[in-house]
Amino acid sequence: MTKKVIKNHAALIKHLTAWAGTFLLLFFLRNQPQLIEKVYAQKLYPLIAVINRWIMHFFSFSVGDLLYFTGLAYLLYQSIQLLLNYRNPGLYAKQISGFLLKTIWIFYLSWGLNYYRQPLAKLLKLSKTNYTATQLISVTDSLIKKANHLQIQLTQNDTLAVEVPYSINHILNLTVLGYQKIEPYIHVKYMVPCLKVSLFSKQISYMQTSGYLNPFTGEAQVNKFYPKAFLPSIASHEVAHQLGFAPENEANFLGYLAATHHPDLYFKYAGTIDALYYFLIELKRYDSSIFKQDLKKINRGILKNYRQAQQFQKQYRFPINFSKTYDAYLKLNKQKSGIRSYNEMVSLVIAYYYQKK
Repeated sequence: MTKKVIKNHAALIKHLTAWAGTFLLLFFLRNQPQLIEKVYAQKLYPLIAVINRWIMHFFSFSVGDLLYFTGLAYLLYQSIQLLLNYRNPGLYAKQISGFLLKTIWIFYLSWGLNYYRQPLAKLLKLSKTNYTATQLISVTDSLIKKANHLQIQLTQNDTLAVEVPYSINHILNLTVLGYQKIEPYIHVKYMVPCLKVSLFSKQISYMQTSGYLNPFTGEAQVNKFYPKAFLPSIASHEVAHQLGFAPENEANFLGYLAATHHPDLYFKYAGTIDALYYFLIELKRYDSSIFKQDLKKINRGILKNYRQAQQFQKQYRFPINFSKTYDAYLKLNKQKSGIRSYNEMVSLVIAYYYQKK
């Protein structure tokens, strides 16, 4: 066996060991919520997040989006080289594998370990997260009344859809005010805001994506093409991710809290109709007849806002179902319900509702 072959075998073993070590470490950490909460979520991550946002807030555009583009371009180039040099693929396979391994490490260290922290319900002492049918119906009715009231306040006519008069940048700048209001409750301060419009708004529209957090840079992005009536709630949701709350149900819940406690009526409206949407989904699953009755109670203007979101989804419908990929990603990161975890914010809202009564 030549020295070159021995060297290649040693490099391959070293590479495989690095992958195996990474997965074993992640498997260990995913089952250590107290350790993650105490060391990472409460101490290390807040420092990482503030530094990232402080650096990124100097750029008016999304640096993270450019990193995504550069990374994908690099992988595409290396993949093409791998195909062209299929008889001697070692170098390019190693380049691709090394890049992916480093990306995984950076992802989890910069934000991803938040998936493994203690549940938000425990941190906020929301002890009763298993709700009854009666509670679901009651809180849904409360949300309908609140949404109807806000819609009338904003339009003076129950048949008109709410149209937000602000620019997208103004909405993003206002988002921090909601988190200032709920800071005493969640015990987390949102410092150095960093919310931006996605450079790939058109592309993510076809993925049915309204917003996202870049875990590598800490920037929160919103889709500028999404109906503006929902953007205050979307921005509030992404800030929750910035604060280290990775699960979608928790980000939905905190987004709801921040938006509905916001001093601005458009934020209150967006947060309320967004939560109401998830409650209606759960109510329909429970009893379609009660769902139909409740639907008749909702002002026509609110239903028009919902139809705007539906029209957006139809306009940007794409043959490939990207939701399945995201569903798998969520399940991989300890969210057993996958995409359905968004709806699980219902249990948190109900628990909060009865905690405050």
